[in-house]
Amino acid sequence: MASSCSQAVRQHVCKSSTILQEIVIPKKKTWSKEAVLQALASTVNRDPTASDHRLQDDPYLTPKTSSEFVRFGYRTVSGFQVTLLERFTIGACYGSLPFLRPVKTFLQTYDFSRAPCLVFSFRENNNAERIFALLSEPNTHSYSALIRGMVKHGAYSKAFSTYTDLLNNPLKADVNTFNALITAAPEVKEKYNEKWELILDLLKEMAEQKVKPNLLTLNAVLKALRRCGTLGKSQAFPVISEMKALSIDPSLASYNHLLGIFYKPGAPFLGQTDILQEVMNEVSGKSFTPQDPDDAQFFITAVRICLDTKDIEQAYRVHELLGVGENWRLLGNDLQQNIYYARFFSLLCMMENIDVVLKWYRDLVPSVYYPSSNIMRDLLQALDTDNRLDLIPQIWKDIKQLGHANRQKLVEDLLTLMAREKQNQEVQESFAECALDIKKMYDTGDRGKVIMSWTATSLSDLISVLLAAQRRQDAWEVLKLFKTHNRVPSEELLNKFLTCITESGEVNHAVELVQISAGFCLPETPKLIQRVQQEFQLSEQQKNILSDLEIQTFNSD
Repeated sequence: MASSCSQAVRQHVCKSSTILQEIVIPKKKTWSKEAVLQALASTVNRDPTASDHRLQDDPYLTPKTSSEFVRFGYRTVSGFQVTLLERFTIGACYGSLPFLRPVKTFLQTYDFSRAPCLVFSFRENNNAERIFALLSEPNTHSYSALIRGMVKHGAYSKAFSTYTDLLNNPLKADVNTFNALITAAPEVKEKYNEKWELILDLLKEMAEQKVKPNLLTLNAVLKALRRCGTLGKSQAFPVISEMKALSIDPSLASYNHLLGIFYKPGAPFLGQTDILQEVMNEVSGKSFTPQDPDDAQFFITAVRICLDTKDIEQAYRVHELLGVGENWRLLGNDLQQNIYYARFFSLLCMMENIDVVLKWYRDLVPSVYYPSSNIMRDLLQALDTDNRLDLIPQIWKDIKQLGHANRQKLVEDLLTLMAREKQNQEVQESFAECALDIKKMYDTGDRGKVIMSWTATSLSDLISVLLAAQRRQDAWEVLKLFKTHNRVPSEELLNKFLTCITESGEVNHAVELVQISAGFCLPETPKLIQRVQQEFQLSEQQKNILSDLEIQTFNSD
């Protein structure tokens, strides 16, 4: 027994020794300085109630409306004016503008909120060309820089001419030069087949010069195919296959160009709706890194197609991809982010029930998205579709918070929805309070904002809302605004008002209502007079007033 135990122990020790001998101590791992922060960040989700990360250092100045957020972004951009002016001063920008003084004046006075990007054309005999001409022996790099600058600033034919000079030197072009020329190819040819033949010639020349294409090369080909009509559709997938054959993984820009080839804005899709699904099958669950400036176009292109095709399922897949890894970084600048969320939310309003829409609304607004007045109109339409108009007063508060309370079409839509059907008394009371709050916006407006003008429709809707809530005195005050603003009330409104007056027995208001109708020379006036005579106990004075109005109306006819 003892010997058996000893043998078992020896075997266990031998096994343990063998295991210990097989252990390999790993090499030291070097962590980045941000590793701990990244690990902590991965443990929490986005807080929909928190401000944008750029605003958290100064919460007092956090934008509260969509226009304030836009101005905040443009102020950030315009903060680079000083650096930009310095670059001009030391001659580092060779676009080239003729004089420095106009540039300085332009930078100091230009309204960056209207156009944050500066675009320069490639002028004849500019600084870049003069410097290039001074080179005793220009090399591939100098030719590449000049050609890329020409393409960037629209001098496409000149870029090909310079490429010919490069070959005559004789020199070989680098991959960046070919990428620029492929991008410019559709600009120098008119017919689709000519554009494609020029691209093929450039690719053949790359092979002859033993220049290996990279991701940007094939992305440039795909981008050029967007300008080749139906020919582009026949060549798109072979290009993608060629990328994979060369062990080049497509970037989001590659898929963006692929979608752009098959889905033209405003064009019929002609049975190509499955292309988006194929693309999403390729990219779903993958984390991408920035490799091409056009990577930032993928999400807004994909969600545009979802909106055009009303494909909510694919839209959810696109949004899910946005949350993988750090793909959110590829959503682009503030404008691109706003376009993406506007399209996504507009599709939600169109396709989902109101509970789902409101869930997304509370999650996105205003932590990552400030909806425009048009998107708020989409939200009102969603409320109407699901018969949840009782939420309008709550949405009105958001409209004010977002700075859209002076958007006349939005406000008129809101008034029309509240006036269309009679709700229970509690909802009607909330509608009335909302309507009176809207009236204040017409009366005073927000400081620095356009004051809205009353229309006959908006006045009629406001009165209808107040009458439905038994706010007759408030409705009466609004009725007087027709004359103040030179608007004419409808016969339907006056009859509705008279019915409410009849229920309350306010004979003086009834007579005055007839006088208002006569003042506008409405053809309905004789009928209103007849109703008042039949439905009210009138004094002699009131009878005489109505008789005089009858005579006046008869004479005017």
